[in-house]
Amino acid sequence: MYEDDTILSRGKYKFTALCRVPPEYLLNLYAKKNKANPELYEYIEKNLSRIKARAIGELEIPELHLVCKKIVYSSEKVAKAELKRITEMKNDHKIPIRSYYCEVCGCFHLTSKPQS
Repeated sequence: MYEDDTILSRGKYKFTALCRVPPEYLLNLYAKKNKANPELYEYIEKNLSRIKARAIGELEIPELHLVCKKIVYSSEKVAKAELKRITEMKNDHKIPIRSYYCEVCGCFHLTSKPQS
């Protein structure tokens, strides 16, 4: 189930927390009955009154609390593509060698530590 702090992994507002997505965009998806992303549609349906209140300025956008201070990647595929890009660069910094799923934030990160 999506929440305000859920990061979208696709679409126009990819990598944006739901609470930061313009309410007009969400209301438009709902009006068009766009169910391409069923979880997003369910979030809109369950939070419709709050989204409408945000759209007219009656409700402030909630503060977003990030759990991890690391760079997050929405999927393993995206993390591996970034890993490939970094390994092809020439630099003197530690180079990440793998991606991993973070159970704290629910996203993927890169690390230079070998898998134990």
